Order: sequence, then structure tokens, then C-alpha cells
Amino acid sequence: MRNFTAKICLFIVMLLSTNSLPAAAEQPASAAQVAVESLAAAISGQIVIDDKTPMAQGIILLYNSKSGPPPSLGRYWRVPDHMSPVGDNGMFSLEVAEGTYYLQSARKNPDGEIGPAYEKEYVYFHGDAQGNALPITVKRGENHSLGRLKAFLWSPDMVQRDKGITAVEGVVVDTDGKPVPRALVLAYYNGSGLGRPVFVSDRTGKDGRFQLRTNDGGTFFLKVRSVAGGGKPSAGEFLNTTKEFQPEMVTLKKGEKLKGVTLKVIKFSRPLEKEAPVEKREWRVLEK
Repeated sequence: MRNFTAKICLFIVMLLSTNSLPAAAEQPASAAQVAVESLAAAISGQIVIDDKTPMAQGIILLYNSKSGPPPSLGRYWRVPDHMSPVGDNGMFSLEVAEGTYYLQSARKNPDGEIGPAYEKEYVYFHGDAQGNALPITVKRGENHSLGRLKAFLWSPDMVQRDKGITAVEGVVVDTDGKPVPRALVLAYYNGSGLGRPVFVSDRTGKDGRFQLRTNDGGTFFLKVRSVAGGGKPSAGEFLNTTKEFQPEMVTLKKGEKLKGVTLKVIKFSRPLEKEAPVEKREWRVLEK
């Protein structure tokens, strides 16, 4: 559990890397900002698998309402704003700024990927009976306890891939036109591709094909990465072939499945840095 906790902490550090944040976010915090942040709130609770069994080896995924839409269990994958490990007793406590958030939790294999699930796993989703995420609003200095929260066994067949979705579909290929497996497509609201992405696709298969689902229509900017958390690219990682690896722009209508999008990538190299093995390149955000 200690190693698992360390992995998540490193993932959070990379997620918040200055190389993946907008320039405005890189400026030192003012005294006023520090004062406001010191008056933090907290969200706490306990995740259980049944009435008696705590959900160990879990992570809490927290989404700020200011950053994007509420998360969804199956229509799309939104990238979380905050992540924190769940204790062996299933307990968690997150210090947050005053605001409105959405919460879910998942039980992860300690050696697995912190990202969209590819196999059955226990999940808690803070929502109503129809699967709509419920907001959690906290005020400064408040400890908002959610009490005991019961997880359920989630399965990949719960993902909506056909009806009632808005999505981009296509293929990721290298400079020779060959499909690139196990790549991730990230969607941003900004054309620079800086900051945290809002949506993430499942990993591409051997055929390089991807489906990236969003909550609504609009203009999105797509980048290809090997890791969901962003941060500095490693030697051997595939990135967009566009100038300075800039993202590709797509425009969607609500309920549309935009097909036939081809994202060309090139293998990134860095002077004096050796190319990492694929498995290490994928998990480097968890291990350093």
C-alpha cells in the first residue's frame, strides 16, 4: 500500500507539472491567494465494498466544477483535477478550496494504471439513481463528511460507445502510416494544449483506432500522449507531428460521432536521454 500511495503522489506531481500548466498558473501565488488557500475546506468519508469490508488500494478522483463538466460513469472519461489514495480502512480526507466538486473512487491494482478502467473494478460514483453526478459544495473551514459510501462492481461493458454520445473516432498512425497501439488521445479546451486535458480516450488497440467521447458539442484540441497525466514527454514517446507538437482542432455537434480522424505522431527524442521501454514509458508518471 505504501508503494501504491507513493505512485499516486508522483502521478499528482506530474499532473501538476509546470510543463503542463498554462503560463498564468506558473506565476508565484500572491499573499492574498495564500491567505485564501489557508482557509481550506475538507471532504471526507469511507469507501466500503459491502457493509463491512473497507475498499483498500483505492483512489479518490475529485473534479472541480469550474474546470469542466461533471464526470460520467460510461458516456465519457473526464480527467480529474485532484487524486488521493484511500487508506487501508477505506477512509479518505481531502483538503480543498471553497467550491463545488464531484467525486468518485475506484479500486486499482497497485501495479496497474491510474486512468480509464480496462477490466472489472470496484467503483463508487457520487450520483443519483439515474447515474448523474451530484455536486458537493463546501465552504471555507467546513469539513464535509459524506459518511460511509458503498462501491459497486463496475464492468467495461457499461461504457456507452454507440447511442447517446458525442465522440471523435479515428486512428493514430506513425510517420510511416503504421497504427500506433496503446496511445491515449487527450482533448483540451485551449488551442495550445497546455494545462490539464479535460477528456481522455481509452488506449488505442493494435489497429491504432481510438474513440474519444465528450459531454457535449464544441471545439476541442487533440493531442496524442503515452501517459494520461501529461508532464514532460520522455524519449520514445509518440507526440503529434504538428509544429511544436501543437494539438489538432476538431469541431463536434452534440450527439455527433465524427469519424475518419487521423492523428499522425512522431517518436519524441531528447538529447542524451535513452529511450525508455514501453512499460516504463507508460508508468513513468507513477514511478518518476
